[in-house]
Amino acid sequence: MTPAATYRPRAVRTLDGWRVGGLRLKLYHIGAVPPADGLLADARAETARIEAEAAREGGAAGLGFAVIHEGEAGVWLLMDWWAHGDILCQRLSFSDGGGFAPVEPRPLVACVWELPILCHERDAWVRHMMSDPASPQGYLDDLRPGATV
Repeated sequence: MTPAATYRPRAVRTLDGWRVGGLRLKLYHIGAVPPADGLLADARAETARIEAEAAREGGAAGLGFAVIHEGEAGVWLLMDWWAHGDILCQRLSFSDGGGFAPVEPRPLVACVWELPILCHERDAWVRHMMSDPASPQGYLDDLRPGATV
């Protein structure tokens, strides 16, 4: 068993969202400094690769979010989208500097630094999309405040 790392807060920031195919994505970054343009380009290409799968699930207004986490072992990309009105779908990818690749079939979901973002997104979905009337723009505008996770 690998010993757990000592928890230290990490910087989190929101970035301008992306439209990828039929999806509108909020974008978060976890890392000490803002992400380099090349990293953003690689992450966007990976979300575009995943978007076709997201489109097949459908049913949730084409909304989701992505988290780019520059961790100690490399960069993790969580691509999350809402389907069937109330189900969060996710694909996890990893890069050690040569572009992203899926981590499936490994059962990884998220680390302790990413989970606060996922919790915020769940609550934002309930606030804006499981209310009457639903507000896709309200959901997109409801970003987790920056600072640390």
